[in-house]
Amino acid sequence: MLNLRGYVVAAAVAVMLSGAPLCFGQEGFDKEKAVSDLWSEGFMNLRAVEDTSALVISLENDAYKLQASGFAKALEVIERQGLPMDKPTEVIATKLGVPQVTMRYDPELGKWATTTRVRNWDKVRKVKPANSSFGKVDLVVYPQMSLMNLIITQVYQSLWQLSPSLEVSLWPGAKLAYQIKIPLFNDGYSQYESLVHPGLITFSQRFRDPWNLNVTGRLSLGVFNGSRFGAALDLKYVFPNERFWVDTELALLCPYYFSGFVMHYDVDQDFRWFVSANYYWPLAKTQFTLRGQRFLIGDYGVKFEMIRHFRHCSVGFYAEKAKYAHTNGGFRFQIALPPYRMKRTGNWPRITTSGQMGLIYNANNEQYYYKEWKVEASDNIMEANSFNPYYIDSEIKALKR
Repeated sequence: MLNLRGYVVAAAVAVMLSGAPLCFGQEGFDKEKAVSDLWSEGFMNLRAVEDTSALVISLENDAYKLQASGFAKALEVIERQGLPMDKPTEVIATKLGVPQVTMRYDPELGKWATTTRVRNWDKVRKVKPANSSFGKVDLVVYPQMSLMNLIITQVYQSLWQLSPSLEVSLWPGAKLAYQIKIPLFNDGYSQYESLVHPGLITFSQRFRDPWNLNVTGRLSLGVFNGSRFGAALDLKYVFPNERFWVDTELALLCPYYFSGFVMHYDVDQDFRWFVSANYYWPLAKTQFTLRGQRFLIGDYGVKFEMIRHFRHCSVGFYAEKAKYAHTNGGFRFQIALPPYRMKRTGNWPRITTSGQMGLIYNANNEQYYYKEWKVEASDNIMEANSFNPYYIDSEIKALKR
């Protein structure tokens, strides 16, 4: 008896030291308790289904600005219920109700692994979600700083703005956003930037292909940055080797500018696009991108980026060459803004800072060529990496130590 007891204790200690969930003594996974605990932690669009082949849970991180930090917390909550040892557990993470990645626990391997494949989504998608994201409202404050160096007598001219954005989650995949730009200091930029005026005004619909081809996308309509409005279609395909992926954006754009709240525009449409090939080096958490693009004023060119992704920031450099333009380059960084956790209070609108703030340095001070557009205020290099499966796995492993 003493020897048997010793073996049990030794096995339990070994499981705890290995980081695997301690599942001894569990009579069954309590799905209702898991959903309730996840809800109390601020997760949305919660579903749980169990059959003989797998336990499948879907959730959406709403309280943590860093997706990987939110996922690490979610897995901790789920593990408390004791994972089944006779079948895998799959946690499908969504964005605005659209599935993005699957975190899978294999009891034979004793660890979690993330993939962009979501083959068990059909098991949970028809279940009514708990704590639905429908109708959730955020007032997101985006601090913005712009710099330029065009005159000899002054090192930099600058523009400082606060840009609150009212963002509303609608049906699955849909979001409506209306942004206002409030100037704080304008030294050298257009006189129109000294007036309170609208920023990005967009309606976007995210989607995922129904054939499990691992294609995700977004269709957007509205007023974008770069003084353009129109429609844009984003598509992304991740290869079976998930270190590689390709993505594209196709846009029909028209020029505009705001004088206060009066919009001046032209209906002449321009077709603009980019196509990029991407590789992620997991060991260094570094992304390499080679992009062919037609920029805003119609110049054709290529752009190379190398971005290193840390937990609270992403930094890197870029180089680009367009027809009729000098070679240009520079560096860019994006930093996550505190507070890093912001739970909602009931159904009241939530007021928070934006997820990240960034800056792009233009080494050759190019004023006309290489201009790009952005569809949503939250689009940036750090946000684009938030559902990278290799990055998620490395962050979860570090956070659960």
